[in-house]
Amino acid sequence: MFEYENDLLIVDEAIIDPSLPTAIVVKIKDSYFLISHTEMGLSNKPIKEISIRPYLKKVNENWMRMDHNYELLFAGMIPRGGFSVDLGRPITAEEFKELCDKYNLTDSEISKEFEDKKGAIYGKYAKIMKSIQIKVPDNEAIGLETELISKGIEAGNGSTGRINIRTDWGGYREGSGRKATGRKLTRIYITEEEEQKLREYLDKIRNS
Repeated sequence: MFEYENDLLIVDEAIIDPSLPTAIVVKIKDSYFLISHTEMGLSNKPIKEISIRPYLKKVNENWMRMDHNYELLFAGMIPRGGFSVDLGRPITAEEFKELCDKYNLTDSEISKEFEDKKGAIYGKYAKIMKSIQIKVPDNEAIGLETELISKGIEAGNGSTGRINIRTDWGGYREGSGRKATGRKLTRIYITEEEEQKLREYLDKIRNS
C-alpha cells in the first residue's frame, strides 16, 4: 500500500495535529496515518511500514500543513509528484547594466556565465540555470539579494560579498564593465559641509 521514492515515503499531505506534539499525521491517497517523530527523519529512512499507524480522528482543515520541501525531506518524506523548486526569472541585460553602473562593477568583480543549480538537496528535482556571480561590499550583499528577489529575479547570497544572479541571456561579456580603477565603495559619517569639501578634493586629485 505504501510507496517510496529513493527511500522517501510518498505522501499527499503532512498535517500537524496540535493535540499530538510528538507525531505527524500524513494523508496517503484517501487515508490518514500517524507517524511518531522518533520514527521519521533522514537517518531512519525508509520509514518502516510497521511505524505507519492508522489515524482515526477527524482532520481539521485549519490545522497547520507541512508544505515546505525541506520539512518533508528531513522527515523522510516526499510529496506525491516530487519536490517543487521555485525558480525566479533571469535578470535582463538592461537591468544588469543598471546594476553595474550602481555598484561600479568592473570585469574583476563579475564572473563568466556558469551552470548553477538550485535545490541540489532535492536530487533530480533541482533546477539548472545559467548564472553569473558578482562581488559587492559585504554590507551591501544581503540588501541587494533582497532587492533582486523582490523584482522576481533569481538571486542567491551564497558567500560573503558575493551574489549569484540568474542570466540565461548569454551572460556578461568581458570588457563591457567599467575599467578597474582601484576604487571601492566605503561608508563614513560626515557632515554636508565635510562632504562638499571631500568632493572638491577628490575632483582636484583625480584631475591633477
